[in-house]
Amino acid sequence: MKKFFWNTIGTGKVHLVLIHGWGFNSKIWNTLLSELNTNFTIHLVDLPGFGKNNALQFMNLKNTAKLLAQYIPQNAILLGWSMGGLIISKMALSYPEKIKGLISVSSSPCFLIRPNWPGISKNTLLKFYCQLVKNYEKTIENFIRIQTINSKYLHKDTNILKKIVLSQPKPRMSTLKKGLELLYSSDLRKEITKIKIPFLRIYGSLDALVPKTIAKILDKKLPNSQSVIINRCTHAPFISDKYKFCSIILKFSKYLNTL
Repeated sequence: MKKFFWNTIGTGKVHLVLIHGWGFNSKIWNTLLSELNTNFTIHLVDLPGFGKNNALQFMNLKNTAKLLAQYIPQNAILLGWSMGGLIISKMALSYPEKIKGLISVSSSPCFLIRPNWPGISKNTLLKFYCQLVKNYEKTIENFIRIQTINSKYLHKDTNILKKIVLSQPKPRMSTLKKGLELLYSSDLRKEITKIKIPFLRIYGSLDALVPKTIAKILDKKLPNSQSVIINRCTHAPFISDKYKFCSIILKFSKYLNTL
């Protein structure tokens, strides 16, 4: 296997591992770094097939968890956005001894709509996949722009963010296809109830991909976890309201220190 790129920044005593979603790369976190890098040592992960790990083959959940477990420091907090939330859940199930806490962002143990389960239709996922394949740059730009639709102040930041995210190597079509298949097929609803690690789940109130109604369902299934819904945010609340988002992360980290 080719060398796996792993980027670490920050000076904090707590290790925070950031895992991006399908179609993106670790640069999606750039606007948060100045807010978090004094409190955390931040590990920025490009998943296999994305960003600086573009040359690597995309992996299933089990193999991705196995790979990342080789790199994460002991007692790390794992934060996964969207598809990244599936990955950190799998890591918590397979390697709980290495993890201090979990934070899923706009994620779900099962992304597709199922009986009595809110989610994304296959057509919506397929449409996003087709847009990525047809015009990757425009699709990413539009996605980031939508995150700030209710903000008068973030357009400068998001214009910079678009350029940074798109400065990384574009995922191959095979990577995007396998990521789509992973979102289609993954269902951790039963397994996730076995997670005993402190677990924070963050949602956007306007998210059309992971509806906020999932929060209450998982509150019942995971009574030892916490959920937070950030108002006026869509699928990437860390872009829509980065200050609120960072304050929630810091509060959760302080809570973990009391355990």
